[in-house]
Amino acid sequence: TWGYAAIFDGNGKATLSASFEHLAKCGRLMTYGFHSNLPMSTGALNPLNWLRMALDMYRMPTFNPMRMCTENKSVFGFNLSFFADEHAVVELLLGQLHTWLDSGELRAGTVTEFELTRIHEAFTLIQSGQSVGKIVLRTPAAAAAA
Repeated sequence: TWGYAAIFDGNGKATLSASFEHLAKCGRLMTYGFHSNLPMSTGALNPLNWLRMALDMYRMPTFNPMRMCTENKSVFGFNLSFFADEHAVVELLLGQLHTWLDSGELRAGTVTEFELTRIHEAFTLIQSGQSVGKIVLRTPAAAAAA
């Protein structure tokens, strides 16, 4: 049947259900972030945005364990910040990524670069929800070294 063997979803509520539906039998859904649960406006800490975030948490999709067993699908998640002290694990994982990048099995995604003096433009792009890939701010030292 059609579907993906693995889906890595960093968006959260907005895409988790659809990501699960796009899994093939024996597929794995890994969630590592909840970008779509965060406010997209400048008043990030106002009471209305806190209420919206709470409602989004309440509306977070759930997954039926029986269906997961019969379709042999799984959902799991992790928090990247917990890997800060796991040097051996990070080295192993980065080594594998480098192998895949060097062989061409994995290609790097889109990177949009801004000079640090254009930080407002970078922030506006992030808040627009239209960014794809990574946004990088280049410091004057990095720009001089390039």
